[in-house]
Amino acid sequence: MRLKNKVAVITGGAQGIGRAIALGMAREGAKVVVADLQSEKARSVADEVKILGGDALGFEVNVADESSVKRLAEATFAQFGRVDILVNDAGVYLKSSVVDMSEADWDRTLDINLGGNFLCCRAFVPAMREQKSGRILSMASGIGHYGMKQFSHYAASKAAIIGFVKSLARELGPDGITVNAICPGSANTAMPRSHRSEEEVMQRLHSTPLPHILEPEDIAGPILFLASDAAAYITGQSYNINCGTYMY
Repeated sequence: MRLKNKVAVITGGAQGIGRAIALGMAREGAKVVVADLQSEKARSVADEVKILGGDALGFEVNVADESSVKRLAEATFAQFGRVDILVNDAGVYLKSSVVDMSEADWDRTLDINLGGNFLCCRAFVPAMREQKSGRILSMASGIGHYGMKQFSHYAASKAAIIGFVKSLARELGPDGITVNAICPGSANTAMPRSHRSEEEVMQRLHSTPLPHILEPEDIAGPILFLASDAAAYITGQSYNINCGTYMY
């Protein structure tokens, strides 16, 4: 129960890695806000938390919309009165070469992946500052380190998150708030399947130094540690969780 009585907000919490984080934090004693554009799925994950004996709120949010993020913050404080952990997991993964990419796809990727981080942090940081404590964990990607053809907009957004996290960690350190980035490798979720065949996905998942397919729960584990008191003095870092695919 490392997170007993903590309040955690997880964007993108309706499926995949976000769902695993929400359930993992609930098992560690946290009260969980499952925030996602997919409102029914968000409420379903919140119901899963309640079945585990936890307290949860499922809430529809568009992280790229300032007014929507503001409503998320208001609902969180109305329900739980505070926030201790913010996990920025919401994101999109669109495929296009630079030459063929539309400006709309470029803007959408940056607005959701990077802009969503900014808007959510801006909405919840004042409360963390007031209580002189907090944990912010933002989902970047190994692709933000090494790049990938046909995903330059995604790579740019994730590399920018790493820079944003480092800068915000310096701003918020004096207030007792830590800020870290998580850089997963290819995981066994729906996202990589949106642009690859099942055979391609499995080949990619198996081509790692460790003989293990990366599951959402494998990524949730280190996040639970970073959200706990045991990681009180870790900030401004980017953690590669990828079975050794990329070593830095």
